[in-house]
Amino acid sequence: MYKVTVDRKAREQFSGHVKFLKRESINAAKRLVSSYKKSIARIADNPFQFPFADELDVPNMPLKTYRKCLFEERYKALFQVGEGEVFVDAVIDSRMENIDL
Repeated sequence: MYKVTVDRKAREQFSGHVKFLKRESINAAKRLVSSYKKSIARIADNPFQFPFADELDVPNMPLKTYRKCLFEERYKALFQVGEGEVFVDAVIDSRMENIDL
């Protein structure tokens, strides 16, 4: 099991996605939260099961630095794997542009 640390910025990004969905559908927001929690658990279990992110995920990103975990159809958690620990640096909506890590 890896320890998962979610960066403050990533927590804020995720919170923003949930707040947006909540205005449209409480059930959709609940599904997003549930899916996110399951994804974090999967990352903690084995972060190497996820592919590396590439320039299609984040333009100008260094190759083989971040891995991506897709959840709830269009959201991605971008993370780096350290010694026994995983660092989630962003939670993004795939439809958005100008991702800043």
